[in-house]
Amino acid sequence: MVERVVAVIGEKSILLSDLRKRSQPFLLRLYATVPAGPQRAAHESRILAQMMERMVEEELEANVASRNSTQVTAEEVDKALNNIARASGMKLSDLFDNIKRDTGMTEVEYREEIRRQVLEGKLLNRMIQNQRISDKELMEMFEQVRKQERGILLFNPAWIVLHVGTNPTPQALQSRMFFAEGIVKRLRAGEDFKALAKEFSEDPSTAEIGGDLGIRAPAASPKSQTGKYKMLADELEKEAMRLEPGKVTNPFRFKDAIVILTVVSRQPSRYTSFETSRDEMFERVRGEKLQRIKKKWLKDLRRRHHVDIRL
Repeated sequence: MVERVVAVIGEKSILLSDLRKRSQPFLLRLYATVPAGPQRAAHESRILAQMMERMVEEELEANVASRNSTQVTAEEVDKALNNIARASGMKLSDLFDNIKRDTGMTEVEYREEIRRQVLEGKLLNRMIQNQRISDKELMEMFEQVRKQERGILLFNPAWIVLHVGTNPTPQALQSRMFFAEGIVKRLRAGEDFKALAKEFSEDPSTAEIGGDLGIRAPAASPKSQTGKYKMLADELEKEAMRLEPGKVTNPFRFKDAIVILTVVSRQPSRYTSFETSRDEMFERVRGEKLQRIKKKWLKDLRRRHHVDIRL
């Protein structure tokens, strides 16, 4: 029986049987969750195409490793496997059992997968080892991570509402905005938000409790899908996400009102300070640089090698 060749990299051919074998863990998961039909067929094609790209990349990397005599020892594979098992909180034998049950991969096949990953890591580490990571890059990553985290943390907003009607005259709107700006000045001078909300807010459901809107979940948070927590309207959440607890927004229009918003409290961040997070930020920045280098490197390798995908 003649095997179908699905890709040629240099002088190396990849067979359809090899591709399907490497794709088996993903295909088994697909077959268990998606019934036979056009949808499954489309997903299967996508899985095979993605694995095909990965196998091409691995062959290109193997060629580079062969030329510069980069090898992965059995001890390095064992170390990587033990790290995976330790991080998962299980014995190595249990890890192999779980891999076999979840993906169908034997211990030999899984060891080979880890060997390929370690080899790629060694090749990429050589390219990044002389690149300096600055404090500026670490701080930018810290701010980015905290911003992303804020999008899932529970928070307690409060507001002061001044009604202006659905179609206020420019003069009336200007007058109410000027009044709202006066309230903001008092708040930023240190006056109590709750007290001023009780005095000035015109929202009947919250004025008596100091404008408190209760605990809310950001729309991006998984907790927003449980139904346990309410969400703010998009326009209000956008303003709230910019606020540190205790700070207030400038007055802004929302529907038929002018609103002043504050965040009374927010679920604590796990990133308590830049210094305590420095090591994690270093790894994040380094990981991003590795991915950029990898993308460019593989693009260059493909340009210099004959790659013919026939899938």
